[in-house]
Amino acid sequence: MEFTGERFIPNITDKELEIEHMQRYLSLTEIVRDKSVLDAACGEGYGSYFLSKSAKSVCGIDIDNQTIELAAEKYKQDNLSFEISGIDSLPFDDHIFDVLISFETLEHVDEHIQQKFLQEAKRVLKQDGILVISTPNKEYYSDQSNYVNPFHVKELYRDEFEALLSKQFTYVDIVSQRFEVVSLMDRADHGVEKREVHYDAYVESEIQEKYMIAFCSDVDSKFSEAESCLLYPFKYDEMKMRILTLQDEVEDRNRHICTLDEELNFLRKQYMRLEELEEKISCLHRDKLDLEQKYSEVEEEKEKLENSLDIQKRHSDSLKQQLTELLQENQKLKQDFKNKEGHIELLLVEERKLQRIYDSTGWSLLMSYYKLRDAIIPAKSKRRVLAKLGIKTLKNPKFMISKLNKGNIKKLKYYFKAEDASQLENRIETFIERNSGEESHPEIQIFANEDLKHLKFDYVENPLVSIIIPVYNQWNYTYSCLASILENTKDTSYEVIIADDMSTDETIDIQNYVDNVRVVRDGVNRGFLLNCNNAARQARGKYIFFLNNDTNVQPEWLSSLVHLIESNSKIGMVGSKLIYPDGRQQEAGGIIWEDASGWNYGRLDDPEKPEYNYVKEVDYISGAAILVRHDLWKEIGGFDERFVPAYFEDSDLAFEVRKLGYKVLLQPRSVVVHFEGISHGTDLGSGIKSYQVQNKEKFLNKWNSVLTHQHFPNAEHVFWARDRSRDKKTVVIVDHYVPHYDKDAGGRCTYFYIRLMISMGLHVIFIGDNFYRHEPYTTELQQMGVEVLYGNDYAKNINKWIKANGQYLDYVYLNRPHISIKYMDVFKKHTNAKIIYFGHDLHYLREMRNYEITKNPSVLKSAEEWKETESKLFEMADVIHVVGSFEQQVLLEQFPDKPIRNIPLFPYSQPYGETHSINAFEGRKDLLFVGGFNHKPNFDGIMWFIKDVFPKIRNEIEDIKLFIVGSNPPEELKEMQSEQIVIAGYVSDQELEEYYNRCRVVVVPLRFGAGVKGKVVEALNYQVPIVTTSIGAEGLENIKDVLAVSDDKDHFATSVINLYLNEELWNASSKSSGGYIKKYFTIDAAKRILSLDIEN
Repeated sequence: MEFTGERFIPNITDKELEIEHMQRYLSLTEIVRDKSVLDAACGEGYGSYFLSKSAKSVCGIDIDNQTIELAAEKYKQDNLSFEISGIDSLPFDDHIFDVLISFETLEHVDEHIQQKFLQEAKRVLKQDGILVISTPNKEYYSDQSNYVNPFHVKELYRDEFEALLSKQFTYVDIVSQRFEVVSLMDRADHGVEKREVHYDAYVESEIQEKYMIAFCSDVDSKFSEAESCLLYPFKYDEMKMRILTLQDEVEDRNRHICTLDEELNFLRKQYMRLEELEEKISCLHRDKLDLEQKYSEVEEEKEKLENSLDIQKRHSDSLKQQLTELLQENQKLKQDFKNKEGHIELLLVEERKLQRIYDSTGWSLLMSYYKLRDAIIPAKSKRRVLAKLGIKTLKNPKFMISKLNKGNIKKLKYYFKAEDASQLENRIETFIERNSGEESHPEIQIFANEDLKHLKFDYVENPLVSIIIPVYNQWNYTYSCLASILENTKDTSYEVIIADDMSTDETIDIQNYVDNVRVVRDGVNRGFLLNCNNAARQARGKYIFFLNNDTNVQPEWLSSLVHLIESNSKIGMVGSKLIYPDGRQQEAGGIIWEDASGWNYGRLDDPEKPEYNYVKEVDYISGAAILVRHDLWKEIGGFDERFVPAYFEDSDLAFEVRKLGYKVLLQPRSVVVHFEGISHGTDLGSGIKSYQVQNKEKFLNKWNSVLTHQHFPNAEHVFWARDRSRDKKTVVIVDHYVPHYDKDAGGRCTYFYIRLMISMGLHVIFIGDNFYRHEPYTTELQQMGVEVLYGNDYAKNINKWIKANGQYLDYVYLNRPHISIKYMDVFKKHTNAKIIYFGHDLHYLREMRNYEITKNPSVLKSAEEWKETESKLFEMADVIHVVGSFEQQVLLEQFPDKPIRNIPLFPYSQPYGETHSINAFEGRKDLLFVGGFNHKPNFDGIMWFIKDVFPKIRNEIEDIKLFIVGSNPPEELKEMQSEQIVIAGYVSDQELEEYYNRCRVVVVPLRFGAGVKGKVVEALNYQVPIVTTSIGAEGLENIKDVLAVSDDKDHFATSVINLYLNEELWNASSKSSGGYIKKYFTIDAAKRILSLDIEN
């Protein structure tokens, strides 16, 4: 144990400390005899051990673990024990000790713990028990010698010590401990334990009371037996001799000092001589520096002259070059002039022809036709819209007639009455665009090898992926495979390793056909599995990809796999979707059943079906095309050699990957054509294929426990088995179509909540009511792991699907009233799922507010119909989601017993300003409006702003511009475009971010609508100050101090001007916007609300 000076350790500490400590314990020999003793802060345990020789029992305690462990090991007695404990809370019952001893403890703790310790001491001592406690006297220990002990916390003077003890004990007797000079008379051959000590009371000197030792009790006792004198056998004569020796040494050193003084005088003279020489050298050095400075100046002047000459020369050359270019340009202009003269002549000829047309009878008749057409069906009229609709029907009668149904006709009638021609035409065009697409199947590329062109791969020093192709003959397939890799792997760094298992065909001459592939051929025919393991030792990539030679890879096959595996460090292995050369599917991930039999999921089906095109966990991936982390492959040890020569090694690898805590995933975007049977044949009774039966039994024996507990009996619960979702809750989300998150707030909201539910561990299925595969939106959801149901088959049979899979559905999340009303009954009837309805806003309230402005009777009727529909949905739903506190309060009054949750419209991971730098006030200008124009309130609001508000702003700020961003702007709005009003239309998310970063103020001039407005939340997130109306601010809690609100056109304009010109006001609004998002619109806030009704 290390000695610090504060804990006495025999044979390590100094002699004075040893005497002090040993005397204290020796003095207590009789006091503790046959008593139960507690030694508090016992330290190394030597004292406890000493006391145990006379005491009945001794328990030593100390707060230091190591100290107690060493004490218990070093001092072993039947009546001695050690425990770990502090002094402020003794782990003993009341009144069990006769004596409690604690030497040199109090000074190491603060006043509070000192008092607490004494209270505890009183508690554990018997009624007649004795406390023996010591501490340094601060007057002599510290003050007199001006000494500070860094280990001491609270030292005590004698009166403080006595007062502290007297609070707990009736009798306190304090003795001192110190060193004195002692003369001894005894026999040389006879030692005695106790000797009588005579104290000279006539010595006039102050007693140096270094330590105070107190004996405390509630019973009057005398402790004279504790008074003692401890004698150690130091030899006085030896000490005298040592003093004489030291005196001789001093004389020797004095003589040596005289000799050194003589030498020092000599050295001083030499030093003075050196100083004189150094002064001379210094003068010479200064002269040298002056000369060097003059030389440097001459060199600089020379360099300047040379540079000037060089500049003049370059300038001269430049002028010559300019002259040459000008001469060439002049010649070109002359030629252009001649060409223009020729063009003018041709245009004059064409103009004469055009004039003859204008003067012709035919043109006159055509103009008469246009006038008649415009009179019957005027431009920008609803008759013109109907005429265009008729033409589209004539061009594509099958599609247009297929969309004729009661619901669509009813919608057309309503919009025909409620909207102007431009908005009506936009709505019809959008509907046709969303529903007229044709499903397309990607073209399969098969690489022929008739001409055997030379293939040259790039050499890569540090590849990301090592592609290992095990081969045995079949050269034509190997060449075709390599050709497909070269053609379709442009976006990933890779190397190709050919694992040649001693082929005998043209494969042995592969270097004559292919450059920069590595061939592993070492004279041993190992068989498939060992061949793969051997080749993998040569891999340099971060990932290893095993690819059969009887394959053709398709575009994006490798990059999509790499992107997926790098998206999450817990993904250990990913694999491709395999298809046959005729376009049918071989496998989209594999299922392993309880009996170790397997399914190639989707075999011989259409590979473009929704159920085969989302990223998902699978039991295994076919070894024909798998990507695995290199370090994980090494940790596993490669393919298990019990499955030599082949079969079940890929399934076993997947199980090993999961055993180490990693996931195995299918990447459907990675498509590989597999000529199955070429490598191993198809006959289970012969050749390498025969090992499939044998290895199944080996696999079953190895993984029996996992198969029993985690896998289903053959062909049961395919819904869960296909994507290993048994341990997840399944939620079906229904909306009008896959969310176009970059085009409208509703789509963005749905997209955010899909991502949020995935992050909560839910198994998400999405139904778009138009069942159309919108891209890129559908693929993006599928890459997130969402199964999106699309296509005619699902459109016709969605109710059958719900009925067939209802038992597996835990939650249904219905969006928008006109969509939800179609599905509410079927989900209620065929599932036990909790149904959550989210209307996005109260449609009936929005239409009623529209009616209050337009006074259009059809709008009033629409509001009444919406209210009837929404009320039915509210009644049938288990939980209602709204955005905004206003709508929540409205519904709570109508449905007081229904769970109504106010969810954030856009849940952000963190405010924009915490991850990006916010462009400052002076770096911005102009106004911004954002909103899609299929939403009527946006069109109404911006037209009101342009006509009634913007002119007032421009009167104060002449050069200000208004940027209007949003999809499908109507013709009437486009006609408002000018130098000051810029109609940007639809923009990408990146472009929208740029608008938010360069515009100074966002305007949201809505006059009707309902719910929280996405454009307001989005602007808050980008921390751009906002001016809006009470409708725009509706539903946002405590928003009045964050944005400016006005429904009056003059006050609205004034608010914009103030924010636009006042930097201090602008900065305050921008800062508070970020704080508002952090408080109300975060992912954590959304999760807390969802978790009230959805768990996983």
